[in-house]
Amino acid sequence: MEPFKDFKNRFKLLVSKHRHLVVNTLSNIFTMRLIGNKTHGDLAEIGIAEFINQFMYDFKSIHVGKDLFRAKEREEDIVIINEVTKSQFPVGLKAYGDGPLQLSTDSD
Repeated sequence: MEPFKDFKNRFKLLVSKHRHLVVNTLSNIFTMRLIGNKTHGDLAEIGIAEFINQFMYDFKSIHVGKDLFRAKEREEDIVIINEVTKSQFPVGLKAYGDGPLQLSTDSD
């Protein structure tokens, strides 16, 4: 869980200094709820992955949700790689019903 904690801390730092970046990204994602939950969920996966790639310079993100879902292997949606330490971890983004976007990592 240490790589995820490092990522969370770096994400919090970015948001504290450039709040508008994450507000604009999340606003676009949540607006898609008006169209439909499935569309919103897919957009959340892609939007967060691209947010990481564009604004978190020491991290790289790969959207793997569709590939893993079709293969019925795992439920994670993106893989985040720390470009400095080369550690990586899976992240799941869930957007069920009317509640908030849920961020989770593999419980193992």
